[in-house]
Amino acid sequence: DVLLGRGTTINTHPGNQRLRLFVSEKKQVYSQAETKKIKRDIAISIVQQIQSLTPPGRFLIDSSGGKNGADAKCWVAVEQEKAIEKVLHRLRE
Repeated sequence: DVLLGRGTTINTHPGNQRLRLFVSEKKQVYSQAETKKIKRDIAISIVQQIQSLTPPGRFLIDSSGGKNGADAKCWVAVEQEKAIEKVLHRLRE
């Protein structure tokens, strides 16, 4: 699973590390893409790559808003569009 958010816990999560690996593999193709559609298609392919893992990867966000402390996080899946936006952001970095 890929966790959306900030901080060391998020950055060191195995799913986020795998996402960074997939992004690094596609970054050059992304930077050479001539249209937004092609760039978006690259991001979609990375989301699908995560989702096709065994077990399937998900893109999750903390729905507790951080109010209950680190031990009481409640992770929920985000919509496909939010996952694509996350990947597009990573590709632009």
